[in-house]
Amino acid sequence: MRLFIATPVKFNLYQALKNDFSKVVEGKWVEGWNLHITHKFIGKDNPSKFKKPLLIPNEKIKIKGVSTFDDRVLFLKADLKEITSEISKVFNLKSSKFTPHVTLCRIKKIKDKEKFYNLLKKWQNIELEVDYEVYLYKSILTQKGPIYEKIYKY
Repeated sequence: MRLFIATPVKFNLYQALKNDFSKVVEGKWVEGWNLHITHKFIGKDNPSKFKKPLLIPNEKIKIKGVSTFDDRVLFLKADLKEITSEISKVFNLKSSKFTPHVTLCRIKKIKDKEKFYNLLKKWQNIELEVDYEVYLYKSILTQKGPIYEKIYKY
C-alpha cells in the first residue's frame, strides 16, 4: 500500500491563486478537498508499522509562499523540521531531501514564463496557519488521479 504522513489543509485564497496561475499554466490542479501538507512520503509499505504515537507540537503550522519544484510542481512552502524529525526518528526512516509542502498543481506547460515568475513573486508572501492534525494516509492511483484516504490519526 502507498503511504504518506500529512496534515489536511483548507485556505480561502486557493481559488484566487488557482485563477491567477491558470491563466499562464496548464496542469492538473489538486481538488480543494484533497489539499494537504505532506510531511513524509513513505511509499509502498505495511500501514501497521506506522500506527505508533507521535509527539505533535501544540501549535499551528505556518505556511508561507508559493514556489515550484523545477517548474513542474507548484506548491506552498511549509517549515516543519520538528515534526519531520520526529517522524523519521519514531519510524526509523532515513532522512531525505524531501521538502514538506502542499502540492497545488502538477504543471504540464507554462504558457508565459515571464507572467508565471511575476505571479510567483506576487504570491511569495502568502501566509496561513493550520492546526496540527497529522494522519497516516494511503494513496490509490487511478486514471482520474490519486485518491487519498486517512487511515490513522496521530
